Amino acid sequence: MERATPDALFAEAMKQHMGIFLKTAYAFAEPADRDDLVQEMLLAVWQALPGFDDHRCKLSTFLYRVANNRALNWNRSRRRYHHKLQVLQNCPQLVLERSEADADATRLEWLYRLIRELPPLDRTVLMLHFDHLSHREIGEVTGLSENNIGVRLHRIKKWITEQKGTNNEL
Repeated sequence: MERATPDALFAEAMKQHMGIFLKTAYAFAEPADRDDLVQEMLLAVWQALPGFDDHRCKLSTFLYRVANNRALNWNRSRRRYHHKLQVLQNCPQLVLERSEADADATRLEWLYRLIRELPPLDRTVLMLHFDHLSHREIGEVTGLSENNIGVRLHRIKKWITEQKGTNNEL
């Protein structure tokens, strides 16, 4: 069977696996930065596709790995920028009033805000878990053992539950 061209693989990635990029962007970026991160991840996938070997892993696993690595690198490069934003947010005269969002959107944004507080590897594990990947598949993407993934997920869920008890918005 003839190997698919990078153009065909990219088209398949866009058509069937766009959710990977969107969920990763939600986990690693603030709302205003998500589109930029998605573009960065898509560029990284385009550049990495010639190295894709369908005998070593599934396309989705490859895409998770590339998207996650790009998000981690992007996140590191944006730390200084986010620090400056936090300084500006401490100036109440510069903060814009937000319109009242519905309860579901508020809870979802609260969850993503918590996810962004997690260490990058824990973010990745949780997002892959949300996508119903098995512990083995998460291990293929992250390089962690299945047992380590189980322990991390248990601790993450416990921490999120504790945070929910301290949140007055929910």
